[in-house]
Amino acid sequence: MGTEKCPFCGQEIDAEATRCFFCGASLDEESIEKRLEQLHYQEDVRLARKVRSPVVLEVLVVGILLGIILFHGTPGGKHSSPLESPSQSSTVRLNAEVTFAGAQFVLSNNDSFDWENVKLEVVSADSGEPFCLTVSETIPAGGTYTAEAAEFCRKDGIPFDPFSMKLDRFWIRCDTPERENGSYLAGWK
Repeated sequence: MGTEKCPFCGQEIDAEATRCFFCGASLDEESIEKRLEQLHYQEDVRLARKVRSPVVLEVLVVGILLGIILFHGTPGGKHSSPLESPSQSSTVRLNAEVTFAGAQFVLSNNDSFDWENVKLEVVSADSGEPFCLTVSETIPAGGTYTAEAAEFCRKDGIPFDPFSMKLDRFWIRCDTPERENGSYLAGWK
């Protein structure tokens, strides 16, 4: 009498056994066949995941790169946003707060420096089109600025209508005292 491994638990059992002493599994041909099918299926799934993982990673990387290109432009290319930022050395993330109160946007400059050459952009969820506003004044450190929604206009002059258009994103861009680009992006759901 020899031994063999149980196809269910892998323990060494008597080759003539009809039931595994360790896991209690029935060792008839039908049970063994079902178990082998399960193992083959599990192996197929494992291999599919192994193959799929690099593909998912590649898709994710390509998506991130496309997002960077769409929102920040390609080197030497144009920005996807109509708000042109001055060609400066770096970008500073602004410490800002934006609230939307019906037909007005209230911006709070929570930075320790003034925002100069401020450009604002509202993006409509309905069309994905940007509506822009250039602020003619400096927004001081710790100060607030209120903008009427209707002041934001598309390139063709159509104003943003908060009553018929759904807000998707709000973008602030400005110059900082160090001549860096300041940027803040808020999303709405």
